[in-house]
Amino acid sequence: MINKLINFGKVLVIPLGIIIIIPIILAILNIMGIKSYDIILLVIMIITSLISGLSMGSKITKHGYLHGIVLGVVLSLIMFLFSLIFDSSYKLSTLIYYLIIIVSTTVGSMIGIQKNIKKN
Repeated sequence: MINKLINFGKVLVIPLGIIIIIPIILAILNIMGIKSYDIILLVIMIITSLISGLSMGSKITKHGYLHGIVLGVVLSLIMFLFSLIFDSSYKLSTLIYYLIIIVSTTVGSMIGIQKNIKKN
């Protein structure tokens, strides 16, 4: 159980680091007049979630979709907590954004577990 939590924590380092660094870079771009912030952030989060799911899936042996869903929910909750601190507006697009994160981590985890099975 402890090993699973440690692996889960290691997988969370990548998306949390990106969640912190990328908005800073995009804010600088926004100051310079580039307005593609929302689309770029969505694409980056999809890629980050997919990579996190792949990483999670490569460390487990079965039930990749469940681990991916749990990872996606945890990432969504962390982002929800950040949004509670920094932003108070919630729309349907925010819910869709969180669902995209959950689906991306789930798909990544399922792909990662398939690659893990093919290696063995």
